[in-house]
Amino acid sequence: MKLTVIGGAGIRVPLVVNGLFRPETTLAVSELSLFDTDPRRCATVARIAQAMAKRAGGTLRVARPPTLEAALDGASFVVSSIRVGGLAGRVRDETIALEHGLPGQETVGPGGFALAMRTIPILAAYARKTAELAPGAWLINFTNPVGIMAEALIREGLGGRCIGVCDTPREQFLHIAEALEIPLQAASFDYLGLNHLGWIRAVLVDGRDVMPDALASDAALERAYPTPLFSKTFLRELGLLPTEYLFFYYSPREAFRRTKASGNTRGKLIRKLENRLRQSLAEAGGNEAKVLDAYDLYLASRNASYMAVETGGSIEEGKVAAAREKLYRSAAGYERIALDVMDAIGNNRLRVMPVDVANRGSIRDFDDDTAVETPCAIDANGARPLAVGRLPEQIGELVLRVKDFERTAVEAALQGSRALAVDALTANPLVDRRELAEKLVDAYRRAHSPWLDYLT
Repeated sequence: MKLTVIGGAGIRVPLVVNGLFRPETTLAVSELSLFDTDPRRCATVARIAQAMAKRAGGTLRVARPPTLEAALDGASFVVSSIRVGGLAGRVRDETIALEHGLPGQETVGPGGFALAMRTIPILAAYARKTAELAPGAWLINFTNPVGIMAEALIREGLGGRCIGVCDTPREQFLHIAEALEIPLQAASFDYLGLNHLGWIRAVLVDGRDVMPDALASDAALERAYPTPLFSKTFLRELGLLPTEYLFFYYSPREAFRRTKASGNTRGKLIRKLENRLRQSLAEAGGNEAKVLDAYDLYLASRNASYMAVETGGSIEEGKVAAAREKLYRSAAGYERIALDVMDAIGNNRLRVMPVDVANRGSIRDFDDDTAVETPCAIDANGARPLAVGRLPEQIGELVLRVKDFERTAVEAALQGSRALAVDALTANPLVDRRELAEKLVDAYRRAHSPWLDYLT
C-alpha cells in the first residue's frame, strides 16, 4: 500500500512512520511518498522518517517524487498537511492579531481566518488533483483550520472521499479518562461541535453517565485540564466539558493579556524549536541515533510547551523530561488519529470517533452539507455521521456564530471577495466589529502578498 503526504516537509510527518510500526497497527504500507514545494526541508523530514522506520525494526520505502502527479500515482491514502506561507506566515498571523488587541492563535479568530484565506484555494486544487489522479484514494486532511477546510471542500463538491481529522477531541477524552482513573477504551464520549469548538456532554461507563462524578470532583476537573484553562465553577455551571480551544472564546482577554505579556507567540516558540532541531541535525551528520535523539527532544519540547504562551505557563526542564518519557505512548496524537481512520477504512474495521465531515443529519441545527465535527462510524465505506441531536442551549449561539463565520470565509475565498472577507471577520465572535475586521483584512493582505492578492 502506498501512503502519500502532501506537505511532506511537515515536521510531524515522521510520527506517522512511528505509528505504522506500532503493534496494534495493521496497515500494510510499503511506500511513504512525501511531496512538498520545499524540497530541501522535505529531504530533512525524509531523513528523519527513514531513521524512524529503521529504529522500529521495519522496512519502509520513503520516497520524494519530484511532481505531485508521481506522488499521487497509485496512492491508497493521501494525507494533507500543508502550511501555506510556512511557519513565518503563522508568526505574522499571530502577531497581527495581537497588534489589534486580539488573541494570536493559528486556527482561532483572525489568525485562523488569515491561514484559511491563504489555504483554501491551494488545498482545493490539491483535492481536485487527488480526485483526478487517485480516484480510489481517501484524502485525510490535517491541514488547518480543519473545519473551514472541510467546509470549503464540501462546498466545492470535493468532500465525498475527504475526511478532516484532529487530535483535540481524543486528547480531551484521554485527559478525562485519566481524571476518572478509567481506561480510555472503557468509556464512550458523547461529543459534538465544530473543529476546535467542541464539547463533551456525557461520559458513559458500563451504561452509566459518570460526567456528574467528574464535575463534582475538584481533583477530577484539575486532571481533566492539565493546563489550567477553565474555573471549576464555570465548568459546573456550563454542565459540559469543553475542549481546550474554547479557552480563546470563553477568556479572550485573558488569552490576549497572557500572550502579550509573554513577549512570544506559539508560532515564534515553534520556530525557535525548529531552528534548534535543524542545528542539531546538521551536527548529527550521518549518525541516525543522534538524528532521532534530536527529533525526540524537539517533540518533547513542543509537547511540554503546549498552550504555555497563551496561559502564562512556564517551560521547565522537568516538563520536557516528562514529555520525553511519554513520547510515542499516548493513545491520542497526530499519527494515532490519522492511522486509526486509515485502518478503519483500509481494513474495514469499524471504529467510532469524531472527525470533520458533512453533517448529514448529525446535528439537527445544521443542514446536511455543513461541515461539523461529530462522532462517525468509520469503515470501508468512509465516515458516516451519527445522530447527536440538537446543540445544547448554553452553546448554541456561539456555535451558530462561528459556523456563520466559517461559511462566509469560505465564500470569500471561493469568490475572491475582500468585502465578503470583511463580512466573515465581522461575524467572528472574537472580532465582532466591522471597523476592526476591515483593518485586519487589509493588514493580512499586506503581510501575505501574493497569497492574498486574489481578495479584491
